[in-house]
Amino acid sequence: MNTPENVHIIDDDPGVRRTLARVLSGMRIQTHAYGTAAEFLECYSGGSGCIVTDVRLPDMDGIHLVETLQEQGSDLPILVITGFADIDMAVRAMKAGASDFLAKPFGNAAFLEKIENCLTIGRARARVHTRRRNAAERLSALSSREAQVLRLVIGGKQNKCIAWELGISIKTVEVHRAHIMEKTGASSLIELARMWEIAGLDWTDDSAPPLPLALGA
Repeated sequence: MNTPENVHIIDDDPGVRRTLARVLSGMRIQTHAYGTAAEFLECYSGGSGCIVTDVRLPDMDGIHLVETLQEQGSDLPILVITGFADIDMAVRAMKAGASDFLAKPFGNAAFLEKIENCLTIGRARARVHTRRRNAAERLSALSSREAQVLRLVIGGKQNKCIAWELGISIKTVEVHRAHIMEKTGASSLIELARMWEIAGLDWTDDSAPPLPLALGA
């Protein structure tokens, strides 16, 4: 790994926190330890890596933590560690959005394998976010009218249909299309459609707000 990745360890047992941090220290992975979920939620400010949490914590269980992070918009992968009696709860946490779980007791090799899996998931999600952000930034350069034209173009409408629907001339539609290509740097309609898809926009939704507003949501 070229840059350090962060593993956030949440466990009320100081010995467990120290042991897991020591195991990860040889992997050039930065660790941050918390005794409660509330402490983590207060301190966490984003970034790459993953979360390791015991399923049972003094203030909330793993399911509640996963749900809270989902509500906050975080998609940092979460590894839930659990005792045998808590496996059902760990499975419920995964259904709520956790990435994996590991039953106690576990060895270093098993733990490191789970961590690497979570970090791999996190890297993939980061790549998706980067592509989405780049696509959104390119599309956000369009005016509201250009966004309307693009939505109809991607929907398969011909210039004359777009002109009739928007109450403008065919020549104006052609000008808008040229500006769209110039502003986005796209070389083809296929690239434009792909950019729109990556940005997460729905050209079939006629009630959707103009593009700059949609991207700012």
